[in-house]
Amino acid sequence: MTNEEMQRAMDFIIETEGKSSAKIDALADAQTRNTEGITALLAIAEIHEKEIQANTQQILAQSQQILAQSQQIATLGETTKHTDERLNALINVVELQISNGRNGKQ
Repeated sequence: MTNEEMQRAMDFIIETEGKSSAKIDALADAQTRNTEGITALLAIAEIHEKEIQANTQQILAQSQQILAQSQQIATLGETTKHTDERLNALINVVELQISNGRNGKQ
């Protein structure tokens, strides 16, 4: 191999090495950006997880409140039923008094 051929071969190797080095640098930069992106996505996922947990706790608390209110409504329904029965008994007594012509007098 002549000196000129050797010089061309070395120039080729140096040029190829330079291109390879540039590509490696570009890939390293891309990997850094990807790593930063993944880190940001993980942070967002953690935030979403915390929000989901908070929402789950709120839903649970509201479900318990609804259950308590349903029980109160049922109790109120029973109380109203008893009040209606007592009111009907009073109405019956008053109607009986009126129908007997007493108008509430003995």
